[in-house]
Amino acid sequence: MRIQDFVVRQTQKALMDLISTVEALPEDRIDWSPGDGMRSALSMMQEVAVSPEFHIALLDKGELTPSFHSDLVARAAGLLSFEECRLEAQVSTMRFCSAVLAFPDERLDDEIVLPFGPGVAMTMADVLGQHYWNMVYHLGQVNYIQTALGDKAMH
Repeated sequence: MRIQDFVVRQTQKALMDLISTVEALPEDRIDWSPGDGMRSALSMMQEVAVSPEFHIALLDKGELTPSFHSDLVARAAGLLSFEECRLEAQVSTMRFCSAVLAFPDERLDDEIVLPFGPGVAMTMADVLGQHYWNMVYHLGQVNYIQTALGDKAMH
Protein backbone atom coordinates (compact mmCIF):
# COMPACT_ATOMS: atom_id res chain seq x y z
CA MET A 1 0.00 0.00 0.00
CA ARG A 2 1.24 3.47 -0.85
CA ILE A 3 1.37 6.05 1.93
CA GLN A 4 -0.97 8.19 -0.19
CA ASP A 5 -3.67 5.48 -0.05
CA PHE A 6 -3.29 5.15 3.71
CA VAL A 7 -3.46 8.91 4.25
CA VAL A 8 -6.62 9.21 2.15
CA ARG A 9 -8.35 6.39 4.04
CA GLN A 10 -7.43 7.88 7.43
CA THR A 11 -8.35 11.42 6.35
CA GLN A 12 -11.79 10.38 5.12
CA LYS A 13 -12.47 8.48 8.35
CA ALA A 14 -11.32 11.42 10.49
CA LEU A 15 -13.71 13.75 8.68
CA MET A 16 -16.64 11.34 9.16
CA ASP A 17 -15.77 10.97 12.86
CA LEU A 18 -15.48 14.73 13.36
CA ILE A 19 -18.77 15.43 11.59
CA SER A 20 -20.69 12.78 13.54
CA THR A 21 -19.28 14.06 16.83
CA VAL A 22 -20.23 17.67 16.09
CA GLU A 23 -23.68 16.52 14.93
CA ALA A 24 -24.16 14.84 18.33
CA LEU A 25 -23.78 18.16 20.15
CA PRO A 26 -26.99 19.98 21.03
CA GLU A 27 -27.77 22.34 18.15
CA ASP A 28 -27.67 25.38 20.43
CA ARG A 29 -24.15 24.42 21.58
CA ILE A 30 -22.41 24.18 18.18
CA ASP A 31 -21.11 27.74 18.61
CA TRP A 32 -20.62 27.45 22.38
CA SER A 33 -17.19 27.74 23.97
CA PRO A 34 -16.38 26.06 27.30
CA GLY A 35 -14.25 28.99 28.46
CA ASP A 36 -12.28 32.12 27.68
CA GLY A 37 -9.86 31.57 24.83
CA MET A 38 -11.36 28.18 23.97
CA ARG A 39 -12.86 27.48 20.58
CA SER A 40 -16.34 26.30 19.70
CA ALA A 41 -17.08 23.27 17.52
CA LEU A 42 -18.29 25.68 14.80
CA SER A 43 -14.96 27.53 14.89
CA MET A 44 -13.07 24.27 14.48
CA MET A 45 -15.34 23.17 11.64
CA GLN A 46 -14.78 26.51 9.89
CA GLU A 47 -11.03 25.81 9.98
CA VAL A 48 -11.40 22.19 8.85
CA ALA A 49 -13.61 23.33 5.96
CA VAL A 50 -10.95 25.59 4.42
CA SER A 51 -7.63 24.16 5.61
CA PRO A 52 -7.38 21.54 2.83
CA GLU A 53 -6.77 24.43 0.43
CA PHE A 54 -3.61 25.24 2.39
CA HIS A 55 -2.35 21.68 2.00
CA ILE A 56 -3.37 21.43 -1.66
CA ALA A 57 -1.36 24.57 -2.41
CA LEU A 58 1.67 23.15 -0.62
CA LEU A 59 1.41 19.86 -2.52
CA ASP A 60 0.95 21.64 -5.83
CA LYS A 61 3.32 24.59 -5.57
CA GLY A 62 5.45 23.88 -2.49
CA GLU A 63 4.85 27.42 -1.25
CA LEU A 64 2.13 29.92 -0.41
CA THR A 65 1.48 33.53 -1.36
CA PRO A 66 1.88 36.06 1.48
CA SER A 67 -1.88 36.61 1.75
CA PHE A 68 -2.86 32.94 1.53
CA HIS A 69 -3.41 32.43 5.27
CA SER A 70 -5.43 35.61 5.76
CA ASP A 71 -7.55 34.75 2.71
CA LEU A 72 -8.36 31.34 4.24
CA VAL A 73 -9.20 32.90 7.61
CA ALA A 74 -11.64 35.25 5.86
CA ARG A 75 -13.23 32.36 3.95
CA ALA A 76 -13.61 30.37 7.16
CA ALA A 77 -15.30 33.31 8.91
CA GLY A 78 -17.84 33.44 6.08
CA LEU A 79 -19.09 29.93 6.90
CA LEU A 80 -21.81 30.77 9.39
CA SER A 81 -23.45 27.42 10.07
CA PHE A 82 -22.39 23.86 10.77
CA GLU A 83 -24.17 22.76 7.58
CA GLU A 84 -22.12 25.18 5.46
CA CYS A 85 -18.94 23.98 7.17
CA ARG A 86 -19.84 20.32 6.74
CA LEU A 87 -20.51 20.72 3.02
CA GLU A 88 -17.36 22.79 2.44
CA ALA A 89 -15.25 20.34 4.49
CA GLN A 90 -16.54 17.40 2.45
CA VAL A 91 -15.81 19.11 -0.87
CA SER A 92 -12.40 20.48 0.12
CA THR A 93 -11.36 17.19 1.71
CA MET A 94 -12.36 15.36 -1.47
CA ARG A 95 -10.19 17.77 -3.47
CA PHE A 96 -7.35 17.27 -0.98
CA CYS A 97 -7.64 13.48 -1.20
CA SER A 98 -7.45 13.68 -4.99
CA ALA A 99 -4.26 15.74 -4.69
CA VAL A 100 -2.81 13.22 -2.23
CA LEU A 101 -3.56 10.26 -4.49
CA ALA A 102 -1.92 12.05 -7.42
CA PHE A 103 1.18 13.02 -5.42
CA PRO A 104 4.26 11.26 -6.82
CA ASP A 105 6.19 8.81 -4.65
CA GLU A 106 9.52 10.30 -5.71
CA ARG A 107 8.62 13.65 -4.07
CA LEU A 108 7.64 12.26 -0.64
CA ASP A 109 11.07 13.04 0.86
CA ASP A 110 11.22 16.59 -0.54
CA GLU A 111 11.43 19.08 2.30
CA ILE A 112 9.74 22.47 2.56
CA VAL A 113 9.85 25.25 5.13
CA LEU A 114 6.42 26.32 6.32
CA PRO A 115 5.50 29.99 6.80
CA PHE A 116 4.89 29.85 10.55
CA GLY A 117 7.43 29.85 13.31
CA PRO A 118 11.14 30.02 12.66
CA GLY A 119 12.38 27.14 10.57
CA VAL A 120 9.33 24.86 10.62
CA ALA A 121 10.33 22.29 8.01
CA MET A 122 8.65 19.06 7.01
CA THR A 123 8.75 16.52 4.25
CA MET A 124 5.99 16.34 1.69
CA ALA A 125 5.02 13.00 3.25
CA ASP A 126 4.45 14.95 6.47
CA VAL A 127 2.34 17.50 4.57
CA LEU A 128 0.16 14.64 3.27
CA GLY A 129 -0.80 13.78 6.85
CA GLN A 130 -1.41 17.29 8.15
CA HIS A 131 -5.13 17.57 7.31
CA TYR A 132 -5.75 14.21 9.00
CA TRP A 133 -3.75 15.29 12.05
CA ASN A 134 -5.61 18.60 12.27
CA MET A 135 -9.02 16.93 12.16
CA VAL A 136 -8.10 14.36 14.82
CA TYR A 137 -6.75 17.17 17.01
CA HIS A 138 -10.06 19.03 16.65
CA LEU A 139 -12.01 15.81 17.23
CA GLY A 140 -10.40 15.63 20.66
CA GLN A 141 -11.38 19.24 21.34
CA VAL A 142 -14.99 18.57 20.32
CA ASN A 143 -14.97 15.48 22.56
CA TYR A 144 -13.93 17.78 25.40
CA ILE A 145 -16.86 20.10 24.67
CA GLN A 146 -19.16 17.08 24.51
CA THR A 147 -18.05 15.83 27.93
CA ALA A 148 -18.21 19.37 29.41
CA LEU A 149 -21.87 19.32 28.39
CA GLY A 150 -22.39 16.03 30.23
CA ASP A 151 -22.44 13.70 27.21
CA LYS A 152 -20.11 10.77 27.92
CA ALA A 153 -21.16 8.59 24.93
CA MET A 154 -18.82 7.85 22.03
CA HIS A 155 -20.18 9.33 18.79
